[in-house]
Amino acid sequence: MRLVPAILIAAALCCASAGSAQAQVDKRAQSVISYDPTRKVFTMAPVIKQVTPGVVSISTVLSKEADGSIVKGIGSGVIIDAKAGLILTNDHVISDAETITVILSNKRRYGATVLGQDSETDLALLRIDAKNLTALDVSKSDDVQVGDLVIAVGNPFGLSHSVSTGIVSAIGRVDDNPEGYSDLIQTDASINPGNSGGALVNSAGDLIGINSAIVAKDKGSSGIGFAIPAHTFRAVAEQLEKHGEVSRGSLGIVTSHVTQDMQEQLKLPSLDGALIVEMTVGGAGSEGGLRVNDIITYFGERSIGSPSELRYAIGLVRPDTGVLVTYIRDGVLSNGVVVVRPEGYSVDVPSEPDPEVKN
Repeated sequence: MRLVPAILIAAALCCASAGSAQAQVDKRAQSVISYDPTRKVFTMAPVIKQVTPGVVSISTVLSKEADGSIVKGIGSGVIIDAKAGLILTNDHVISDAETITVILSNKRRYGATVLGQDSETDLALLRIDAKNLTALDVSKSDDVQVGDLVIAVGNPFGLSHSVSTGIVSAIGRVDDNPEGYSDLIQTDASINPGNSGGALVNSAGDLIGINSAIVAKDKGSSGIGFAIPAHTFRAVAEQLEKHGEVSRGSLGIVTSHVTQDMQEQLKLPSLDGALIVEMTVGGAGSEGGLRVNDIITYFGERSIGSPSELRYAIGLVRPDTGVLVTYIRDGVLSNGVVVVRPEGYSVDVPSEPDPEVKN
């Protein structure tokens, strides 16, 4: 972490000494760290001031014990629509809560209504009746790369609007639940209990992730945190706002990894893809023209590197939606539109007649 600020400061000094060159630099690229001539220090304050009003504290009352004591919970949330009062947080932050209170950066407090929850991605959408809110700009690009500078904002241990910085340590992390839907951003920005549901923003202040989990030792941070990426929470939030729940479809297929022998045999460029090993007769995949031994390489615009990535991509699509699927069949690249169907879907397929037996 020490190397990153040092590089940025050196770059800023070079720009300061060359006025014409500085004018050509993208202002967004300089936004995360700038020079304050009044105080004569380098600072991240401008971008943090920009982001902080869009992050909220969430306080919950979970239950009342028999002795009358109240079990409370804390977490964070992110305002994604100021006009509608929509706040995105983690499902585990508000799950089973009897009451939910949202506290803004200016200390205003509001009761929140749950619009929908999705335990599979650990996301929940809340609404508050408030005016003059500030929403974070959600990143429209999914081009997050390892090494990108990031800022985490949340409420660790109830310490309101705490900020930590770091880099993207890895992308595409999958949790240990084989039936889950995860494609997480890993970061070394300090994330602790209470940060859940808070913001992970890039150097321009755009929201790229919702902080959700840590690898913890003795209930503290170990420098490994995870955030739900924008392409996940955008799709989930849209469904939660419209339908109050997330409906997931299926292609009616079972897939496995591409083997090295298969790569050599079919002269494949890489081991990426999801190999179809089983299909439901009359299922969505079969109906869409897919076959056993096809290797799916793209699902819509999303590149597929493994079976878990395909499962994740399918899980973000509402049933009865058509998706362009790219696949390799017998070494030849093909594509076609496949309609994602509800789990268990199948159509009646006429059985092949028994061959005539001649005596």
